[in-house]
Amino acid sequence: MPKGHTQQRNKAFKGESKRRAKQKSEGKLKKKIKKQEIKQTKSKDGQQEIQIEKKVKDQEQKERVVKTVNTKIIAMFPMNQQSNIAALKFRLMQHLNIQQVGISSYCTQDCFLNVEANGKLIKQPLRFIFLDRNAEQILDACKVADIICPVLSCRDCNTNTISLDPHSNANAFDEQGYKLLSNLRAQGMVQQVCYIQDLDEISQSKKNVVKKLFTRYFESEFPGSHIVDDCSTLMRSVVVLHEQAVEWRDTHGYMLPDDLAYVNGELSITGTWRGQNGLSADQLIHITGVDDFQIARIELLGMIEQVYESNQPESLDPICRDKQHDIGDCDDLLKDIAGMQLQEEEEQMIEQESDVSYEDLDKEFEDEAQKKREQFEILHRDPEDLDYEDEVEYGVEVKLRERYDKYQGLKNIRTSEFDPLTFLPDEAEKIYNFRFLKKIKQDVLEEMKQKEQIKPGQRIKITLRNVPELIVQRLTQPNKIYVISGLLKHERKMTQMHVRFHRHQMHNCVLKSKHQVFAQIGFRRAHVNPIYSRILNNCSKTKYVKEIKDDTFYLASFYFYNSFPQQPVIFWQNDFDFRNNEIMGVGDIQRCDTFQVILKRIVLTGYPVKINKRKAVIRMMFFNPLDIKFFKPIELSTKLGLRGNILEPLGTHGLMKCMFNNFVKPNDVISLQLYKRVHPKFVNIQI
Repeated sequence: MPKGHTQQRNKAFKGESKRRAKQKSEGKLKKKIKKQEIKQTKSKDGQQEIQIEKKVKDQEQKERVVKTVNTKIIAMFPMNQQSNIAALKFRLMQHLNIQQVGISSYCTQDCFLNVEANGKLIKQPLRFIFLDRNAEQILDACKVADIICPVLSCRDCNTNTISLDPHSNANAFDEQGYKLLSNLRAQGMVQQVCYIQDLDEISQSKKNVVKKLFTRYFESEFPGSHIVDDCSTLMRSVVVLHEQAVEWRDTHGYMLPDDLAYVNGELSITGTWRGQNGLSADQLIHITGVDDFQIARIELLGMIEQVYESNQPESLDPICRDKQHDIGDCDDLLKDIAGMQLQEEEEQMIEQESDVSYEDLDKEFEDEAQKKREQFEILHRDPEDLDYEDEVEYGVEVKLRERYDKYQGLKNIRTSEFDPLTFLPDEAEKIYNFRFLKKIKQDVLEEMKQKEQIKPGQRIKITLRNVPELIVQRLTQPNKIYVISGLLKHERKMTQMHVRFHRHQMHNCVLKSKHQVFAQIGFRRAHVNPIYSRILNNCSKTKYVKEIKDDTFYLASFYFYNSFPQQPVIFWQNDFDFRNNEIMGVGDIQRCDTFQVILKRIVLTGYPVKINKRKAVIRMMFFNPLDIKFFKPIELSTKLGLRGNILEPLGTHGLMKCMFNNFVKPNDVISLQLYKRVHPKFVNIQI
C-alpha cells in the first residue's frame, strides 16, 4: 500500500482552472483576430489598389480619346422601311437653326451635317452622317463613328389592334433591319442613341403605349442605349455620351475625309487623324473597299505647319522575294518508297499469281464477290447510309496505291506527331510566315510609337502617289462614305491566315470548303477561298471538313494579307449583295502561320467474311493484292472499338487475313484511316 493512501484529497478549486483556460482562449482569440485583421487590411489594400489602377486606366483612356478627337461623329441610319432620314435631318437643322449650305467640299455633301461648338450645350464640334438603307455605307460609317443612332419609325404601327398582338402590329424592325443588326454586332458597336420617329402622328391616347412598345424593342436589341423621341433630348444625349475606345480600329488609326483633291496622279486627302496611334510617312494607307497606297508626303495643318516626306516607304509587293525566307518544298517520301516496293512486288506476283493454300476459299467467294463488285459499281450509297463520315467509294478497277499515294496512316490524329515542314505547297516559297503574331504586334506598335510623325487629333493632309483615275472617280461619287486607315508594318505581306469562326444563327445553308466567299477583316474587304477544318482539343492539328452543317467553332484557312489579331472577321456569300444576303459566319483572327497542319481524312471500309476468334478474313476493302501490301503497315480499327493489323493478302481478288486485339463480331465494320495534309487554294485577291 502506498504511504499516503489514507490521506484525504479534497476537490481542486475550479476557479483557477477556469481562469487559466479563459486566459488561454483569450490569447488564442487575440492572435486569431490580429491575423484576420492583417489579412483583411492586406486584401482591402490590394482591392483598393486594383480599383485605383482600373480607374486611372479608364480615365487615361477617356482623356486620350477626348483630347485626341476634335469632332464627334454620329452615324444615323434607318432600321425599317418607313424611317425618313431626310425628314430627320431637316427637323434637326430647324432645331439647331442651321441653314442649308452649298456643296463646296467632301464634308459638305447632303449626307453630312456639321455642327460647331457654341460653348454652352455643345462644347465639342459634331458631325452627323445621314445614311440610306445601304448596308455597305452603314458598316463603313460605323467603323469611324463615335456614336451610332438607329432610327425606327412608328408611322405604320396599327394602334387599334396593338394591345391584342403587339409584335405583329408594331411593324418595328423588318427583315432587312435584323440582317443589318447582325452585321453591326459582328463588326462591333460603340455607344448608341436610339431615335423613335413619327411619334407625333400617333393619337394622344395611344402615344404612351406605342412609346413603351418601341422602347422595349430598342432595349432588347440595343441594351444600355439612350432612347429619345425628339431633337432636344437627342442633342443632350449625344453631347453627354463619351467616346468608346475600340481596340482593333484605334491601334491602326483612321480618318474620315474632309476634302479630296486629285492632281497629276496624286490624291490629297484632308482630315483629322483619329485613334490611339499616330502616323508616319513611311506607312501604307488603306482605303476601305479600294486598295492600299503609298504616302508621298504628309502636311501638318493648323498653328504649326510642317511637311513630312516619305523616305523609305513600305513595299506594296505582297510576295516574298528574299531567298532567306524561302521555305522550299519537301519530297513525298511515301511515293518514292512505295514505288521501290511496287516494282519488286509486281515481279513476285507475276511468278506466283495465287496462293494454293487458300485456293478453295478464293473460289468459294469469287462469284459472290463479283456480284458485290457489280452492285458496288452501279449503286452508290447516300452520305447518310455511309458507316463513317469520311468514308470514300471507289470502283473495282481503281488502283488505290496510285490514287491515295500521298496519304499516310496515323495511330491517333491528336497524339501522333506530324512534321509541319513536310508536304508544304509551292506557294510556301512566295509567302511570309508569322509564328509569334502577338509578339510581332507588340514590337510593331513599340516601333510605331518611336517613329510616329503625326499624333492623334492633328489635322493633316495626306498625299498618296500612283492613284488611278478610275479609283478617283469612285471616290468622288456623291454621298459616298470612304474610310481612310493606316496599315501596320508587315500588313501588306501575303501569308496563310487562320480564322476561328462559327456559322451565323440566321444562315441555315451548308458552308462548303474551297468555295469563294466575300470577307471583311477589320477595315479590309476582299474575296477569298477558304477551307474549313475542325478544331481539336489539346492539339495543334486540325481536321479538314468538306461541309459545315452546325454552329460550332471551326477554323477557316485562306491566303490573304497579314492582319494582326483582335480584328473582327465577317463572311458573306460570293455573289454578295448587302440588301439581300445575310451574314454567313462570324469570327476573329487566330494566327497567320504557313506551318499550320490541316489533315484530310479518308476511310476505307471492309466487312468480315470468315472469323476465327481474333483472326478474320476481310473483303470489300481492296480488290487488288498489291494494294493490300502497299497499305499493310497501317493499323486497322473497327466500329466496335477493336484494333488490328493486316497479316497477308489471300488470293487475287482482294481478300486479306487480319489479326485483332479481341474477338471479332460478324456485324462489325473494319476501317482503314488515311490522312493527307491539305492547303487552301492560292488565288489573286479581288477587292
